[in-house]
Amino acid sequence: MRKLLIAPLIGILSACGGGGGGGSNNSEPSRPNTNVNQAPTIALAGESIALSKESITLTTQFRDPEQDTLTVNWKSSLSDVTFQQNSLAETVISFPTVTEKQSVVITCEVSDGVNPTVTRNFNVTLYPETIGAQIEMLDEYQFKGESEVSINVPFKTTSEIEEVSWSIENFEPDHQEVINSLTSDHGDSTLKLQLPSVSEVLEFYLTITIKTKEGVHNQTARVKVSPADGPSLTVSLPQNLSVSSKGQLSIVPTISNSDEVTSYQWLWEPNPQPTDPTATKKIYQFIAPNVEQDTDFTVSLNVTMKGDVKQSATTQVKVKSIPAHNTLTLTSSHEIATVGQTVIIKSDLEDTTDVKSIAWDINNGFDKAMYAQEHNQLTIEIPPTNDVKKYHTVSYTVEYNSGVVQESQIPLVYLSKSAAENDIKLADRYQEFSIYPQREVTANYTLTSSVPLDDVRVVSSWDTYTYDKLEAKLAGDNLAITVLKNEPISAGTRFFKVLTKAGAAEKEFSITAQAYDSLLRAYSGVDEVFIAGRSISVFGQLLHADNKNDYIANWASDTLRFEFVNAQSPINTATMRDIFRPESERVKLILSSQDENNTETKSELAVEFVENLTLNGEVYDCKVKDRVLQQCTSENGQVHFSTPPEQLKQVVTRGSYVCLLGYDGTVQCDGFKDNPALEVPNLEPVARLNAVDTETVCAQFANTSWQCWGSKATKIEDLIKQSGQVHQILSVNDQTCLVSDGQIHCYQGEEKVFESAGRFVSTLLMKDEKICYKTKRAYSANCPLD
Repeated sequence: MRKLLIAPLIGILSACGGGGGGGSNNSEPSRPNTNVNQAPTIALAGESIALSKESITLTTQFRDPEQDTLTVNWKSSLSDVTFQQNSLAETVISFPTVTEKQSVVITCEVSDGVNPTVTRNFNVTLYPETIGAQIEMLDEYQFKGESEVSINVPFKTTSEIEEVSWSIENFEPDHQEVINSLTSDHGDSTLKLQLPSVSEVLEFYLTITIKTKEGVHNQTARVKVSPADGPSLTVSLPQNLSVSSKGQLSIVPTISNSDEVTSYQWLWEPNPQPTDPTATKKIYQFIAPNVEQDTDFTVSLNVTMKGDVKQSATTQVKVKSIPAHNTLTLTSSHEIATVGQTVIIKSDLEDTTDVKSIAWDINNGFDKAMYAQEHNQLTIEIPPTNDVKKYHTVSYTVEYNSGVVQESQIPLVYLSKSAAENDIKLADRYQEFSIYPQREVTANYTLTSSVPLDDVRVVSSWDTYTYDKLEAKLAGDNLAITVLKNEPISAGTRFFKVLTKAGAAEKEFSITAQAYDSLLRAYSGVDEVFIAGRSISVFGQLLHADNKNDYIANWASDTLRFEFVNAQSPINTATMRDIFRPESERVKLILSSQDENNTETKSELAVEFVENLTLNGEVYDCKVKDRVLQQCTSENGQVHFSTPPEQLKQVVTRGSYVCLLGYDGTVQCDGFKDNPALEVPNLEPVARLNAVDTETVCAQFANTSWQCWGSKATKIEDLIKQSGQVHQILSVNDQTCLVSDGQIHCYQGEEKVFESAGRFVSTLLMKDEKICYKTKRAYSANCPLD
């Protein structure tokens, strides 16, 4: 039976020692049947992100070919760390209190009493219990060369700010200036840079560092500088690639782009084609075809950037044949890795009775001290690199006593720390979610990474708020954030940090939620602009998290000139006692209610009444003066409404049509004669008009129902039927978004691609040919399909 001697498990206060090696770290053939005593090997796995005062469990595996008695010792680069060895397979590590982020190196030392001590390091990023800073910094900034730029970053902290500084990686500007505007716990910092003239895209990284009395907080962004004279796109591929038949390979391109890439297209020539290729992704991963003799294949990448800017690159891949007698197969734990990760390559060779020698080798000068060999496994510690990506080939050669030699190869591909961090993306991190009292809620986000993530955690940004459950679970690209607060909560915004780690690469994301003190919420509808008149319909809702109803609504106004037909009905008519005479006036209509605990919920509806209005559409520019339509003109002329409404309520225009709504509920449309939006059907009295797209219009009636006409009428009405109470609709190309039950729901064709959560929507709007939305009391717009 194997013997194991555990040394006293006391946290050593010195810095860690030893490298990431162990075993026979050379490429000379090993001989399984000799009497040479081999060193033991160590494998460590577990959580690599921990919080202050927290304990984590490392899975440990110690292997010694000769079954020698082993002595195990643990060390930490941080003081006051304690270790408890529960079994041969499990060690519990407990961390002390920390007030700022720490990078902790855990070192395991193993000795068999014969060979030199073998060490294995395990890196843990240790965070304070709450991340006491909210930094509003973008992931990426894009500028033109030969310009002076400013980057402003607001922030808020939970402790007193002592210092704010900036650092720049991979670029030395001719001139830079930092302007800080600070109070004790919040402020902003502006970095001014003089950018050089460039002939192709220049990329560098900025890091803002905020030092407080309780810790240091950092955030990094990438900066792209493109040529001043136009868009820039360059593409290159690594050369001289090779892979064995039926082997796996990943090709990582080098792309410099001044704008967003819209598509990737990989081509493989000639046949046979590879298996499971990622032909439309940035990184090309595939299983090579089986060939009878070494064969060269041409691989091409076509990249398209916004503005239909295109560029391509080509490389050659040699697929090596496998001799008939060669049955060796290699598998890797990582198709792509990064600095600080451990890659394990395994062979399916089990029986070594007839084996004379075994040799592992990694080409292109890979440091032999960074890998440990066993007869059927190679453990590789990925070293630091200044290159964005590195390619190596791992070779495995087995010679049998009969003289037969078998060989197999597998690629080793890894990214630099900065490249890996840049490729970790939380696509919808600006999407809010809702937190309700005594209700477990789960919000789903899309988290992607070129390299496998070792750990993902979520923590509260402020120690003011604690939770009974706060956890993150990653399954594929879906990140599920679960929150539970059993005690009563106060309404307001909550801030969280998503912490990600892959080897030495680390990235943090800020996400927000809206906390509500009741399961009942009032929604007053989307904000509106009307020509001044007598009455308007309001389309409020009382929404309960458990779909309960029978709650009493109450409409009120911030002006005494309004009265409601039935103030206790969410769907109502607001009537003005007199017509507004000012140039324009913005009023607030408030919908409120109370739940079983007498907790009040309310929502404000902003309505603007105008006497004069200017609309600038894609084709027509319309002007209203003194509540009368004066003109709607285009480059080809103007539209003439022979009998416009006596009292004008709304003017809407998209594309080549203009529609008018009167306070009598009648609708008229005019414009280019071939536009199907001009074919207005017979309608009941209409409460409000909605210009959906350039050829479609919808009308809403006082009972909240809709009727549409134009080229997309059937499609839009089908979406309305499968939705809740709909308040607004916008469409562009094959993308359609509608506000239903207070949230925005977006579709690409018939597939739902986005649904908001948290704060209710105040309006939909078009911005640079994109559908965007604003939430209640928000000043900026979100564009979910950008």
